[in-house]
Amino acid sequence: MRTVASVFGRNIFKRTQKLEEKITAFLLNIVQAGVLYEQAMDIYTRAKASADFIDLRDRVSELESQNDSFRREIENDMYEYMILPDMRSDILKLAEGCDKIINKYQSNLLIVSIEQPELSADLHEDLLKMVHTDLECADSLISGVRAFFGGQGVGEYTRRVCEFEHLVDKQAFHLKKRVYERQDISLARQIQLKEFIYHIEKISDIAEDVADILTIMAVKHSL
Repeated sequence: MRTVASVFGRNIFKRTQKLEEKITAFLLNIVQAGVLYEQAMDIYTRAKASADFIDLRDRVSELESQNDSFRREIENDMYEYMILPDMRSDILKLAEGCDKIINKYQSNLLIVSIEQPELSADLHEDLLKMVHTDLECADSLISGVRAFFGGQGVGEYTRRVCEFEHLVDKQAFHLKKRVYERQDISLARQIQLKEFIYHIEKISDIAEDVADILTIMAVKHSL
C-alpha cells in the first residue's frame, strides 16, 4: 500500500523546501493562535476586555493575516512547482479548512471585545473547560494534517478530533442549560450568552468537518 510520501515516489515536498516551510509555518500559526485565544478567554473571565485581552486579540489577528498570505503563497508555489492537479486541489481544500479554525479564533475574540458578554463567576470554570477542549480538538486535527504530509497514518488523530467534538457538544449543552436555569439573568442576556457559547462550540465543529476531509484524502492517496 502506498503512503502519501510515496505518491510521487518521494516526499511530495521534496521538490521545494520553501513550500514545506510555508505549510509548516501555516499550521504552527494555527496552533499558536489557539494558545493565545485560550489565554485571552481566560483573561476575559477575570478582567473582561482589558489591555492584556486586546493585546492577545490583536496578536491572533496578526497570525490570521499571516496565514492568509501563506495560503496564497502555498497555492502559487504548487502551481509553480507543478504539483499534480488532483493532489494540489486536495491540499488547497485542506488548507482552506484549517484556515477556518484560525478565522474562528479571531472572530470569537472580536465578538467578545465588541459585545462584552456578562459572565457570572460560577460559569467561568465550565466555559474555560469548553475552550480548552476546543483547542485539544483543533490541535489534534493539526497533528493529523502534519502526519498526513509526513506520510504517516491519520486515523488516531481524526478519532481524537471526533471524541473532543462530542465532548464539546456535551459541555456546551450543559453550559446553555445552566444559563437558562438562572432566574437572575434576563432573557436578552440568556440569548446573548447562548450565542456566545455557540460561537465557541463552533470551533470543534469546524475541526470535525476538516477531519472528515483529511480522512478521505488519506484513503484516496494511499490506494
